[in-house]
Amino acid sequence: MFIVSPLIPARLTATELLVGKTCPVTFEDHPVGFLVFSREWYHNSRSGAAYIPGDNATGVGLEIHFFSNDAGDTHLLNLPDCDRYRMLQVRNSNTRLPQGEQASQIDVPDQFPDPFYDNAPLEYGRGVHLVPADDRDKPWQGRPVRASTVSIYDTPYVSDTWGKEGKDINISFETCVVCERDQGYDALLSCGKWGYQRAYMGGMTGWAEPEFQPVQCQDKPSESFKATLDNSSRIEYSYWIN
Repeated sequence: MFIVSPLIPARLTATELLVGKTCPVTFEDHPVGFLVFSREWYHNSRSGAAYIPGDNATGVGLEIHFFSNDAGDTHLLNLPDCDRYRMLQVRNSNTRLPQGEQASQIDVPDQFPDPFYDNAPLEYGRGVHLVPADDRDKPWQGRPVRASTVSIYDTPYVSDTWGKEGKDINISFETCVVCERDQGYDALLSCGKWGYQRAYMGGMTGWAEPEFQPVQCQDKPSESFKATLDNSSRIEYSYWIN
């Protein structure tokens, strides 16, 4: 069940999905489902999550769910001929970076053999599932139930340590649905772009609390997204784009 509310108390327990943005997902111009982004929340280095950012907030959080329709369902019409659906996310950052990281890179840990976000130990779910066990950086307590084709739960943050003096911190993500095929190339489907900015305040203040950059729907991955996949030295991934 979707709930859309323009006024959300800071301490609300979000036991049901609060929708912030819904993006259509298509394959060769045919609708195959929806990519749903929750209302954003804020946290202080993965603690103290709330829908209203506190003065010490350093990051944001989102639930991102893909819901296939009958045309996209792998057990029904399965128009794209998928064996399963996956989530693939690219992160762009203008901050100082740890050794080995790039300003634009696939948003998974170094040890991952493939590029998909819906893999442990990252937080994800499939079908009817409980949300991740770690609720310290979530605006709810316990483990509410969700139901989707595939979901990810992301709570990025950047501490002041990584900011560049005199510059705003800008972090953006492009999250795309992938039609994974056991035989043949995968297909990259529709996406949503989102992120946050922490304005540079100077002096003892450093950087302000995050300002969420609203989700922008995309019918296909951007050229920069594809370039990041192609140029990745950590993960080799072949795909086909019609």
